[in-house]
Amino acid sequence: MVAALKKHTAAANKASVASLPLRDRGDFDAALKGHIASLPAGGVAAPGGRVAWDIADFDFLDEQCPETANPSLWRMAQLNKISGLFEVAPDIWQARACDYANMSVIRGETGWILVDPLMARETSAAALQMVNNTLGEQPVSAIVVTHTHPDHFGGLKGVTGDDPDHYPSIYAPAEFMAYAASEGVLGGNHTSRRAIYQFGITLGASATGVIDGGIGKTVAKGRRTFVEPTHYVQHTGEEVVIDGVRFIFQMASGTEAPAEFTFYLPDHKVLCMAEVCTQTMHNILPPRGAQVRDALLWARTIDEALNLFSDDTDVLMNSHNWPVWGTEAVQLYMEEQRDIYKYIHDQTLRLANLGHTPDEIADQIVEPDWLSEKFHARGYYGTLAFNARAVYQHYYGFFDGQPVNLDPLPPERLAQHIVDAIGGSDNAVEQAKTAIANDQLQWAATLLNHVIFCAADHPQARALLVQVYRHQGYRAESGIMRNIYLTGAKELEEGVTALPMAGGRNEDLAATLSLADWFDAYAVRLNPERARGIELSLNFIVGSKKACVGVRRQTEFARIDYQSALADATVNISQPELEALAGGVKSLEETEQAGAIITGDRAALNTWLGMHDSFDLWFDIVTP
Repeated sequence: MVAALKKHTAAANKASVASLPLRDRGDFDAALKGHIASLPAGGVAAPGGRVAWDIADFDFLDEQCPETANPSLWRMAQLNKISGLFEVAPDIWQARACDYANMSVIRGETGWILVDPLMARETSAAALQMVNNTLGEQPVSAIVVTHTHPDHFGGLKGVTGDDPDHYPSIYAPAEFMAYAASEGVLGGNHTSRRAIYQFGITLGASATGVIDGGIGKTVAKGRRTFVEPTHYVQHTGEEVVIDGVRFIFQMASGTEAPAEFTFYLPDHKVLCMAEVCTQTMHNILPPRGAQVRDALLWARTIDEALNLFSDDTDVLMNSHNWPVWGTEAVQLYMEEQRDIYKYIHDQTLRLANLGHTPDEIADQIVEPDWLSEKFHARGYYGTLAFNARAVYQHYYGFFDGQPVNLDPLPPERLAQHIVDAIGGSDNAVEQAKTAIANDQLQWAATLLNHVIFCAADHPQARALLVQVYRHQGYRAESGIMRNIYLTGAKELEEGVTALPMAGGRNEDLAATLSLADWFDAYAVRLNPERARGIELSLNFIVGSKKACVGVRRQTEFARIDYQSALADATVNISQPELEALAGGVKSLEETEQAGAIITGDRAALNTWLGMHDSFDLWFDIVTP
């Protein structure tokens, strides 16, 4: 069975790239252009004896593409391995492959203006040290954060230090604080678990593990930090002089991130498209989970930037991957980036309006002809089929209109019925073997998944599904889809093994949560069984803010800037102490010793605390 899988995978990979100009070295020339320095050998250290980042982990990519990788993805992985400091234009540089994203560097009148200081404190500090060692040491005079994703701001304290009195000015898009901390909070545990799959965090870098993440290698394993911005850009066309450098901003919120901007440097003729453009098709809906993005707005935003800035642009740089040089090349690149999102949008809606469901659309949508020649819009990150489902979701939601899907069976019950109808687990496994022999891997995976969800310990089903997932991963052109398949295979084979998280929770960012966001996030943990028949209300005084939390009808609701005269108890507490108390880190007595003041019915407070679940990050995904 394994031999057949290898044979079919080799043939599938060969066929998948038959039309691609893999020998074209133009992207390699662009990715290497302007290289002037590398990070020191040995990697970037992190606390606890860990390594935050070491691009040498990917040295295996210097070899020929093995049978365990799609050749197109292997090529992209080689490009994203090109690392160090690069000159983009006079007085503008980028630190690339020093983390998942790029940190751009602009010479200001008094120091460095840094754009998107990476994911981790350690990697951003190392990147800045490389800049200072190469170009001459200067202070950081300002920071620009293009959007609300942590790979662009988690390294802030690596370049600002810890003294608030010496923080530089930090510029961010309007509504940044409304999303940066809260975007992942309400669904954060689920998103974090799925991100482990998306980024292959438990796999390790190898020819049979992580080789690339499409827009970069993978996420750094250092400490994530945050410093609140001091200035917010409100509208397209807003011009701001930052340390003597003119910036013209374009709002791009609602495209790749809920709060995002691009910017043009008119005196340098350099356009930064943040993460609205990359050297790959992006995700309209990331597999880790997020609010679905607007593909039409995305296309229109690129077209607006094309119209506003491209005639006078010599270089286009992004917050991932490598730049594009030359006005004509920039304009064509932007048109094609625009058109891939517009194409997915229009073709999804065309097929939907013909009556097709999301899975039918994902199966029927075909690549536009030009995509076989343009690597920068291929699916190394997002994919055509996945993005088509996302566009459908944006317009129509998860329900496909079929009555049978109004109230579908949950996975375990559905699996039991399917397997029983087939004639039992062993018969289902035999049919899966036939599917594997015929190279019908998705059908084999479907059958085997049903077996596992009704007989989780079936050894043959598990062993076969491990191999099927691995070979689906080996064929994937998308780096993150590969990671998801391979992580699923690993957990089926070895079980879920909790690891110390890369960077852990961003305490700096969590501390910026509004009181409303904090109480909404805690209410998500309310267990309705434990709340049955309970009515209580609690007043909270958290620093200078007030709230009243009520539990009734097995539902919890917090009213902000309000206190009830009928509350069972009043809790005067700091937000960090509230966090520690609610998280079980401190007892009620320890919280009081730390300065909290509790008046009224202490039992009501204890009852409230006891009604909430604790979330385990390492829940099962590929097993019941």
